[in-house]
Amino acid sequence: MKILEPLALALWTPVAIAGFVAIAAPAHSATPACCRLRANTVAPVELVDMVGTKTQKPGDSFAFRVTAPVIVNDRVVIRPGALGVGEVVQASKPGMGGKAAKMILAARSVTVGRKTVSLRGMQLGGTGRGFSNTANALGVGGIAFAPLGIVGFAVRGGDVEFAAGTAASAKVAADIVLPPLGRATRAERAQAAKAIKAETVVEGSIKLPAPPRGQGQVVFFRPKTVVGTGQWFNVREDGRALGKLTNGAYFVQTVTPGAHTYTATTEPELKDALNLEVDAGETYFIEGQLTKGVVIGVANLAPSGRADFIKASKTLVAAGPPEAEKTATR
Repeated sequence: MKILEPLALALWTPVAIAGFVAIAAPAHSATPACCRLRANTVAPVELVDMVGTKTQKPGDSFAFRVTAPVIVNDRVVIRPGALGVGEVVQASKPGMGGKAAKMILAARSVTVGRKTVSLRGMQLGGTGRGFSNTANALGVGGIAFAPLGIVGFAVRGGDVEFAAGTAASAKVAADIVLPPLGRATRAERAQAAKAIKAETVVEGSIKLPAPPRGQGQVVFFRPKTVVGTGQWFNVREDGRALGKLTNGAYFVQTVTPGAHTYTATTEPELKDALNLEVDAGETYFIEGQLTKGVVIGVANLAPSGRADFIKASKTLVAAGPPEAEKTATR
């Protein structure tokens, strides 16, 4: 199973990279500086139980715990083990032609004593094991996708399973005052520093800009491969074509924060959809793929991450403008 790196879907701001040491409160504030946890402070988390497409559906909740101390001015305000709750944003079952299941999880809040800290920015996503190679072996090989026949098309992809302990990260949604839980020890400071270091962003061959203030952005890309060379598809939202994904192409879409549903269709085959929850200031990655259909390759939009984009970026080129639906199956 391919799992996104923790918060690979996000473009870290300087505030987030600064980690768990929040900016001191203004001098005129009556609240002690050590107790004000700033928005965008990053908290590392892990799943408490297994979460997967076999048992969960969109809207279901799941539990996670904080894995490193959150420190403000050398005072611990959230200890490891603090429990939080998240929500399943996407949970699609595996499909025909070897198409794998898809799942996206988002963090909602963590409980600290009697207070609830709202969270955002966690997009833990992944796909189940795809059996497109198996399906391909049952069909006719070649550069472009060829007809499979009934046996090949009946091959189903795999489910997504995030094991208990799967690591991710989330961000504090808004400033909040928390009581100090004690001075941070040397070990706690080291643990927090290690978690901060893990969030450092590495740029690939394509340098991505930060999204405009108050907006998020989604990077759509299709790694260059030797199959499906002659096929492409438009990515759409609410019926509007956003961009054209040929073999080895990418494009960046600025979007308003909130829920978004993206679709891709290769007529007369099946339409694929991916639900994404976008936060302001964050960057998300969606990989365009082709899986096996009866007649042609079927478009698939899979949750992805920065590491996969960096790996593919060496051979990616900017996508052309979207084209008319009637020519989208060439």
